[in-house]
Amino acid sequence: MFTGSSLWSIALVLGSAGLAAPVVADPADRAAVVPGEDQDIIVTGDKDKRPATSTKLPLTLKETPQSVTVVDRQRIEDFNLNTIADVLAQTPGVTVTSIDSNRTNFNVRGFAVRNFQYDGVPTIYQVGAYANSAVSDMALYDRVEIVRGAAGLMAGVGDPSATVNLVRKRAPSALHGTYNMQVGSWSYYRLEGDVGGPLNKAGTVRARVAGAYTDKGSFVNFQHDRSPVLYGTIEADVTPTTRIRVGADYLRTTSDGGAWGLVPLYYSDGGRIDLPRSYSGAAAYSRWYRENTNLFAAVEQDLAPGWLARVTYNRRLSNAHSLLYQQASGTPDRNGLGLLRWDYYGRNEQNEDSIDGYVSGKVRLFGRDHEIVGGINHYERRFTVDYSRIVDPRPYSTSFPSIFTWNGSMTRPTIRYSDAPDFIEGTKETGAYGVVRLNPADWIKVIAGGRYTDWRTRRDNYLETGSVDPAPARRATRNAARRLVPYGGVVIDVTRAVSLYASYAEVFSPVAARNAANELLSPTTGVNYEAGVKATPFGPGFTASAAGFHIKQDNIAIVDPGAVAGSLPGGGTPYISVSGVKTWGGEAELAGEPLPGWTVSGSYTYARSEDNRGARTLPQFPLHIARLYTTWRVPGERLTIGGGINAQSRIYVCGRLPAAAVAPVCPSNAAQREIGQNGWVTLDLLARYRLTDKATAGLNVTNVFDRSYFASLNTGPGGFYATPRRVMGNIRVNF
Repeated sequence: MFTGSSLWSIALVLGSAGLAAPVVADPADRAAVVPGEDQDIIVTGDKDKRPATSTKLPLTLKETPQSVTVVDRQRIEDFNLNTIADVLAQTPGVTVTSIDSNRTNFNVRGFAVRNFQYDGVPTIYQVGAYANSAVSDMALYDRVEIVRGAAGLMAGVGDPSATVNLVRKRAPSALHGTYNMQVGSWSYYRLEGDVGGPLNKAGTVRARVAGAYTDKGSFVNFQHDRSPVLYGTIEADVTPTTRIRVGADYLRTTSDGGAWGLVPLYYSDGGRIDLPRSYSGAAAYSRWYRENTNLFAAVEQDLAPGWLARVTYNRRLSNAHSLLYQQASGTPDRNGLGLLRWDYYGRNEQNEDSIDGYVSGKVRLFGRDHEIVGGINHYERRFTVDYSRIVDPRPYSTSFPSIFTWNGSMTRPTIRYSDAPDFIEGTKETGAYGVVRLNPADWIKVIAGGRYTDWRTRRDNYLETGSVDPAPARRATRNAARRLVPYGGVVIDVTRAVSLYASYAEVFSPVAARNAANELLSPTTGVNYEAGVKATPFGPGFTASAAGFHIKQDNIAIVDPGAVAGSLPGGGTPYISVSGVKTWGGEAELAGEPLPGWTVSGSYTYARSEDNRGARTLPQFPLHIARLYTTWRVPGERLTIGGGINAQSRIYVCGRLPAAAVAPVCPSNAAQREIGQNGWVTLDLLARYRLTDKATAGLNVTNVFDRSYFASLNTGPGGFYATPRRVMGNIRVNF
């Protein structure tokens, strides 16, 4: 396990970059993307020409034949979006759900969002019993690009949901800096700094350092989190045509007293429990610890006029350990008794290497210029869980105390630490991709491409002695898949301000299930059809769009109803492949600056998922989501006011409730009842005042009317409350 030593590694990078003195890139250097602005989606920096997330072609938002949202630095600062979860909660069509107070899932169009990228290099976001990805701190990033729908051309393996590209801050050509201090509800304290600039007189070597430290409580009892984050990068123009960049970032999250489960909703007699939003079934000694280090490098070379070659490498080192005690799911009696307890201790380590290289440029055919991109990327991940465990006998019973008298006090168990691996899981993915943007006429552009992916994984289980576990149920597993996925799109300019588009994209996800002949099933495939219109009615700084989409997922593995459970070698149960979930719907989005000083980001999404019988599935995600966020700079240039409205329709899950419970019968299973949360609307407000030319003071209030609702539900039956009203103040100084 690597631990604090990672901090020393990054300190060397930061120390070197620290020679730079201050940065917050000057607007001329940043090339910051205003939401909806009709310009290239490029990484911040003077000379970097990184193309868009979906195709790596240098397309404007209006030229991209998919739904794309860019959340820029200004919006991140306006609304205090300090984590990627905060950013995605404001993104069109994204549902953010909490499993508990430390684990967060993202969903788009009925499918989980697992495909993330650092500067266009793929990584994966995981949440589960072992793999708990740290939610990234936005102090590291200039902006976030979200491409909704299948993105198999760049991502390879995944779901037809979305790809999230985290674009790191770049070293600017001018010397600047900023620091920001935040204080908020539940003892929230955050200090953030960002400095950088040229290291030599010519400006050919530049650096940037950013960091933040967050210390916060929670509306959930017992929880206290501490999170330092550090970032540094150095860039150099080695020659007029060659540029290099190296850097590192470090994030550590320590959460004491965090919940590991949900709030119980029903008594055993069917009555509804009304516990406060602060309730937690965790022990005060519970701890989640996660550490994440990224090391990255990039080389960019201008080739012939109009041609560019780029290679980017990212190494991600993560480790986590957690000691947890939690009330289990269930239905207690009227005295709050009758539930069991869960407990757990575990450690894991993950090493990940990703590399991406491509060449892009223009070719001239039939008297017209066309654009082309070709590249290769490779991803390797090694995930290890060791034999560290809680030692028996436990110093507590298997029963949980009354939920009404629970105060978090429980004897801490004894831990037996072991570096011996319980299992090691390795994944390798190699892909080759190519895409061309044809320009047959000024008014039409055609995009066509494809990606060939070779994906392999294996898991080896071990005895604590270090030898391979011979038990049939723990035999080593292997899986592999190879697939060519196409991509196509067309954009037609109706006028200079209005364009129509349509696109087709695929993605696939290998499965580990086997059929009755003990053969691996074919990978699950996802196909995304999308068509829409994009317009810039007030000029290039404001984009309006509307789209319809249809997504189909096939080769879903389900238990073979004609096979005998446990009949496969090793005790496995046979599965078969069936047609899977279909999601269809539409969305509309407004983004940008329709008038000077007034920014708008609004969206409406409708998405309905159905199974192969036509019945609605995934009702835990809303049919309707509407969001509107805006800021207005009051004449006089000192005061900015704004806010946001967030609304969604009813959600529910189907589960078994006590017979006397009053709840609708589940449409898909008459033996189950709906555990539901009605639709809700929340209001956020903000105000920012410019104290001097360099300093501003701001105030943000979220959930102004303190709406109480469950942000997520579970068949337990249980739920997790959304954050109550929160007040946050900050002072930001540029220098």
